[in-house]
Amino acid sequence: MARLLIVEDNHELASLIVAMAQSRGHEAQAASTGEAALEALAPNIRWDAALVDLLLPDIRGSEVLAALRAHGIPALAVSGVYKGDRFAQEAVQVHGARAFFEKPFDLITVMEALEQAGGVSPQPRAPPPIAESVLLDELLDAEDLIVLEEFPPESGGSSEPLQVVPSTDPLPEPSEPDAEHALPLPFGMREKVWSESSTPAEPPAPRRALPTWSLGGELKETSVPRLLNAYYEARHHGELKLQQGAVLKVVYFESGNIVYAASNLAAERFGRFCARRGVLPEALLAEVAASAKEHGLRTGEAMIRMGLIDAAQRKQLLVEQVNDIVASTFSWKEGGFGFSAMRPRRTDLVKLSVFPGDLVLEGVAKTETLVALRQQMPRSRRLFPTADAPYGLHELKLEGPQALVLAYADGSKTVEDLLALTDLSERQTLATLRALELLGILEERPDTPSRRHRISFGL
Repeated sequence: MARLLIVEDNHELASLIVAMAQSRGHEAQAASTGEAALEALAPNIRWDAALVDLLLPDIRGSEVLAALRAHGIPALAVSGVYKGDRFAQEAVQVHGARAFFEKPFDLITVMEALEQAGGVSPQPRAPPPIAESVLLDELLDAEDLIVLEEFPPESGGSSEPLQVVPSTDPLPEPSEPDAEHALPLPFGMREKVWSESSTPAEPPAPRRALPTWSLGGELKETSVPRLLNAYYEARHHGELKLQQGAVLKVVYFESGNIVYAASNLAAERFGRFCARRGVLPEALLAEVAASAKEHGLRTGEAMIRMGLIDAAQRKQLLVEQVNDIVASTFSWKEGGFGFSAMRPRRTDLVKLSVFPGDLVLEGVAKTETLVALRQQMPRSRRLFPTADAPYGLHELKLEGPQALVLAYADGSKTVEDLLALTDLSERQTLATLRALELLGILEERPDTPSRRHRISFGL
């Protein structure tokens, strides 16, 4: 076990890194400013290794690296702005970093480098086996099992991929949870699932308990799009739990892209979703469900067998279903979130990968009302491009007028000016600006100069 200091001003990304470190058995603490990092270097606190973002809001990351070196603490440097061999060499050779990583980075690779710097042997890449069918059969809608790709079996294990055949039994309707009868969540059932061995003849190997879901936080302090950004910027895989009261949704990632989502709302089940889309007549809902249960099929497979849709339509509907499940959380101001580093390791007939950048652009335009957008985007606000955005502009599907709004948002113009310059409607303009802000592409121009936004030719 190592004690790790994570110096990163992106709160969501820092939370994800801390959660990842703790899931691997380490103690980790985040510092969002350089000054907070320096304060953490107290004589009575021992750090085995540190991760330092070179672009901090108050002081240079190189100053933090120098302080860490003076305390004999090995450190890694990361940056989404300072890129290329020059900065990598300067971070390592001049400022004493053990290694330099450009954003976006592979979080597992960075974590392994941190473990090595801290004198801890990196853990194997492959996750421990899980009785996933037990877990998923109880929780997910038949059409929530969507996978990006097949994962190779663990070395030394079976050559057969894990095949999940989910139950078509409905997910429980929302109800008020209590201490003894909590909603059946993957987070609450981890220990139960892990304790069950698929081979009773052999006792299960001892496992480290997974961290609690308090590793996340409160949605009032962030937003779901910013959490999606963190997964994408870290190119990470795992699960994100989102809960508001009795409503619970889970988003699953592979390499930063969304591969599927689940919800405990009956209205968001695949069959009812298709009925709302006008693809499945309401009168046939019960018949499709009965057919799926009788033949052990997913709802979409049953609809294909009955001639209601074809394979291409099913895939498109699945994309739309996932988009709706995730986008419905964008307006959540209350509730909580939690991380899990578990990697999806299952095969399925449908391969899906949803790019979070486009999902946010489309989701804000679809879910936010004009009243809400006017509150979020007052006419006096001035927006300008973020220095270290999680996404490249070439990755986003911006229409011509939307791209023009982004080009005009250079910090010299107010939202009112941008509304006058574009041919888009007020709602379309405000939704575009709001989405770009949530994506970390645009940010509000500060009233006073900041060192963070000063052009510099050094670290």
